[in-house]
Amino acid sequence: MTKNVAILNTENKIENIIIVNDDYELNQNEIIYDTEVVYIGGDYIDGYFYPPQPFASWTRLEGKWIPPIPYPNEGRYYWDDSIGNWVETLAK
Repeated sequence: MTKNVAILNTENKIENIIIVNDDYELNQNEIIYDTEVVYIGGDYIDGYFYPPQPFASWTRLEGKWIPPIPYPNEGRYYWDDSIGNWVETLAK
């Protein structure tokens, strides 16, 4: 049998993900995970894995990344961090 292991740096960011045998002895900076989705570059905080920050201007709230401006109600948009706003995607 094998185990999924996330390797953390000193700031609890995920540096690598490895698969090891059951007899593998964990180091202090390694965490076993089962069903969670784990991303290299993400964070491990209070027992939970979080994806990497999508844009520098976004903040984390209750485990989710939140843009500084809410997504518009209608239309299709993408976030442009260089202008700090949503840009409408023109459908063809």
